[in-house]
Amino acid sequence: MQRFGVILIIVISVMGMAIVGGYQDGSNVPDSNGGSGGRAVQSCTFTVDTTVGGVVALNHSALPELATFLFGTGAVVTLKAVPDSGYRFVKWSGDVDTVADVYASEILVTVDGNYSIVARFEVIQPVLHTLSILGTPGGSVTAPGKGTYVYEEGTVVNLVVIPATGYEFARWSGNVDTVADVNTASTTITMDGDYYLCANFREHHTCGITR
Repeated sequence: MQRFGVILIIVISVMGMAIVGGYQDGSNVPDSNGGSGGRAVQSCTFTVDTTVGGVVALNHSALPELATFLFGTGAVVTLKAVPDSGYRFVKWSGDVDTVADVYASEILVTVDGNYSIVARFEVIQPVLHTLSILGTPGGSVTAPGKGTYVYEEGTVVNLVVIPATGYEFARWSGNVDTVADVNTASTTITMDGDYYLCANFREHHTCGITR
């Protein structure tokens, strides 16, 4: 993934109490002489990056691909991974020793040092199913044909048969739960599992008429 190299430096002293847990107590804010009214608050770098396939929101604000912040020690940061269409969130990696669940899309991180965290995404692989089709003598399966085929889950497959001379189509048999009409020569099947079908033909009998 091409990196834009976007670096955001947010100085916590100008953000006030809204983002830095360590500065929630006014006594911890450095005074004009560089000291503090109470204990000193150390600044830490907090870098967030992502792989292809999603973005990260820090404290509910979307970030570019790479962003670096300054936080005071003790700040509590919320990170949320949001996958793009066709992707799924996998896990957080990097400095994640204090993360309760690296597989959770939304986490809290208490800043107690310099952190670099990466949100990892991956392409959602389609669920595939097989459709095996056979036929009895007396006709042919023209769509999709006799044999075994692979389709993504949810695909609607056209089924078409043509009887040979002197035969007629009888019915589809096998795994026919999602076949629209088992008694017609042109129908469909919805692929939500692995299926075996057989196209059944029978001789076409007519009554002779004599004068």
